[in-house]
Amino acid sequence: MNESAPRPPTRKPVRMCVRCQRVTDEPVVVAEVHQGSGPGWNVYACPECAPRFPPVPDALDLLGDGRRRHEGRAD
Repeated sequence: MNESAPRPPTRKPVRMCVRCQRVTDEPVVVAEVHQGSGPGWNVYACPECAPRFPPVPDALDLLGDGRRRHEGRAD
């Protein structure tokens, strides 16, 4: 590969806002959809709508809460 060759310009990511359905080139991840089989996907919003969504919880934090509830239960 030639080091001096100019690189083609990269395209900005373009996504549709889940709330207002406008296409934005500044998408913000507002949710992550997990699946048991196959890949999950991200849900995007535009910068104007993103603050209206709650923060995305970390999946490992959610599992930790369930584990603590289970460990505290009397068998």
